[in-house]
Amino acid sequence: MTGILARFFAVVACGFVAFGSMALPSAAAEDGPAWTFAMYMCSDNDLDYWGQVNIDWLKSVGSTDDVKFVVLWDTSTGPANLWLVEKHSTVRMADFKYDGVETNMGDPEVLESLVDYLGSEFGSENLLIDLWNHGDDFRGICFDHDTGTEDALDYLTHQEIGDALSGKPVSVIAADGCGLGIIEASYEYVVRGVTAEWFVASENYVPLQGFPYETIGEDLVSDPGMSPKALSKVIVERYAEFYNSGWLTELAAIRLAEIRDVVDQLWDVTAILSNDMAIYRGLVASGRAQATMGWSQYGWEAYVDFPTIFEVISKRAPAGSALKAEAKELLMALEVAVPFVGPGYPAEVWGPEGLSVFFPPSHGSFKHNVFWKGSLYPTMQFAQDGWLDFLHSFYGI
Repeated sequence: MTGILARFFAVVACGFVAFGSMALPSAAAEDGPAWTFAMYMCSDNDLDYWGQVNIDWLKSVGSTDDVKFVVLWDTSTGPANLWLVEKHSTVRMADFKYDGVETNMGDPEVLESLVDYLGSEFGSENLLIDLWNHGDDFRGICFDHDTGTEDALDYLTHQEIGDALSGKPVSVIAADGCGLGIIEASYEYVVRGVTAEWFVASENYVPLQGFPYETIGEDLVSDPGMSPKALSKVIVERYAEFYNSGWLTELAAIRLAEIRDVVDQLWDVTAILSNDMAIYRGLVASGRAQATMGWSQYGWEAYVDFPTIFEVISKRAPAGSALKAEAKELLMALEVAVPFVGPGYPAEVWGPEGLSVFFPPSHGSFKHNVFWKGSLYPTMQFAQDGWLDFLHSFYGI
């Protein structure tokens, strides 16, 4: 979906196709399916029409014995319902505790309950959880408009997502929302105990249509034995194909288990830079400038492409220096952590590499940050563990 309300295109209101109301038996199959593909769909805002579109795409594929498509859908016109998506139809899973309830999708208890329920219901070998809604970089996703005014809506913070999914048998986390492909989110999940192998997210905006669920679903149904890595790669590739004509967007698959190594390597680099910032400030500024992607025109100027910063630093660091060696180690770690990046066109012109980082364009926008909710940024573990210190050093604070 698009970013939070200040940064999205207008939505046209449309009618909805009625769902069936037959209850699904609660007993799980003795031998579970290979995959459960679950959408945590919060359209209790302005996204109902696009929720219906995406469900219709899944209905064109439909669940099989090996793949179950499930959607917890909270609309703006009624309570939440949990649906099993069959071929051309849906079946209500009425024994889920939040089915038929006016649900706060910004409550992490709902997310955790869904994961637990799907585990007992299907016992799938692999589970994908797709967080579907407006995304807002380091704030989070799933803004529920039944929970307050526009400035005080409840939503899932990255801390809440990390805690809700910590230790859960989730193979892939996908974010069908803007701006969640940030190193801050990936790191937050890892340090909070999320064991999912992959995180699929965009560095910038996701158009209103969202992911191309029809083609993704077709691929999964045709090859239900695909690994979490393979499915993550498919989602990225199908997304890039879908938005390859006039869309300044991209999607990447991030290997979460490698994020700690990336961050460890990062602190080695930033320590060198910070210790001699008077010498390296121009080099860092050059990297930051080159890492500015085309989507800054949509309001994402405070987020830049993370690998690009350090590619510039590595290239221009003095030959044989510790900085050059450490920057090279960081880039090697990033290649392992983010192997699949799918930019649409013309996004590919800028060469995004799959992870953004918070790096405001000036001292003033960093220190007096209002639009970007800068007061919240220190709550991110990535910020606490070293990035804020690095920014303070760069801006001379």
